Amino acid sequence: MTGSERDALMQFLREMIQTKPRIYDETAAKLIAEAFRTQPYAAYLLTQRLMLLQGGSLGEIPNNQLVKEFLDPQATVWGEAPAEVQSLVPFKPTGPREISMEEKGLKFIGRNSKIIWVVIFAAFALVLLTK
Repeated sequence: MTGSERDALMQFLREMIQTKPRIYDETAAKLIAEAFRTQPYAAYLLTQRLMLLQGGSLGEIPNNQLVKEFLDPQATVWGEAPAEVQSLVPFKPTGPREISMEEKGLKFIGRNSKIIWVVIFAAFALVLLTK
């Protein structure tokens, strides 16, 4: 998924989460739920199809950027079942990974937990002995 596709998808999903239907048909809801139980890719396919049909989501992608992944009109042929579903592996950066301060702190605590507990007990004993 390209960055522009991800941005368009995130905007679409935010809008979907905030939307509630004005009219809710129980029969339709049951039929839709059954289709979702039957088709494991239903949410993915419907999201992809709706974004392609909207056209507005595609308009957010710059013309100079090639759409080749999630919003590729050829990625899914509606009504056809391919013999095999191809999964795209997310991009994995090469080289050293940036470690956040939280991760560094947790690693430090994990490596030095025995020493930390000894210091805590020593401080506690010192407080008890000085009273």
